[in-house]
Amino acid sequence: MKSKFIKAIAVFMMLGIVMISEKSTAQMFKAYGVAGLNAAQIDGDEVFGYNKIAPQLGVGLMIPFDMRHPYQGWQASMEILFSQRGARETLDPFAYKTTLSYIDIPVMLHYIDTKGGWTFGLGLQYGRLIKVSEDWGLPDSVIHGFERPFDFPPAPAFSKNDLDIVAEIRFTIWEKFKFSFRYQYSLIPIREDVWFYNGYNAGTQEYKSWSRDFTNNYLSFRLLYMINERSSKELDRNINRTSY
Repeated sequence: MKSKFIKAIAVFMMLGIVMISEKSTAQMFKAYGVAGLNAAQIDGDEVFGYNKIAPQLGVGLMIPFDMRHPYQGWQASMEILFSQRGARETLDPFAYKTTLSYIDIPVMLHYIDTKGGWTFGLGLQYGRLIKVSEDWGLPDSVIHGFERPFDFPPAPAFSKNDLDIVAEIRFTIWEKFKFSFRYQYSLIPIREDVWFYNGYNAGTQEYKSWSRDFTNNYLSFRLLYMINERSSKELDRNINRTSY
């Protein structure tokens, strides 16, 4: 039921943006390509730090609310991304490594600051998990005092769906190239009820166990190329810089 509801939200938002673009008789939407890196961790896995570095690639579309002024004010965007995230730890006696591959569809609202040229965005992102690679890196012998997951029952599978909140800052580097920084965090668990214990035998005074839910927590550093946005040289030919 939760999966169908999330899918319905994503489809509804996609259709809404398509309808807006179709109403634009002047075809003011701006397409762009995305290439970048994610610095990720998974909250709840007992591993800390944005140590997982993974790629992010895709395409996007920005649509101004005011078609007469496509370079200022409020805009909406939608992207389709291949994005990996996960976790990585090699300092402890354990070497936990997880790679989660998603197809992401972020839908966002942006405000362009006309004076400074900065763009600020906030929105939601639906992610569909397509591949999982996980290695707990557990040593053969149990080490007292170091947390580890229960061998039995095994940890539950990762959820196929992820819903994130997304915050973004972007600015122009040169002409049609922009830099984008994003922070994303899961609003729903990507894995539920993973049990850990501290390596001591059950029934002893030192024994402790606990359950954690997993959530994605990651930063994105992205380079955008605006495919059909006019460059400063092209805009210099117009008296009104905010019109096509």
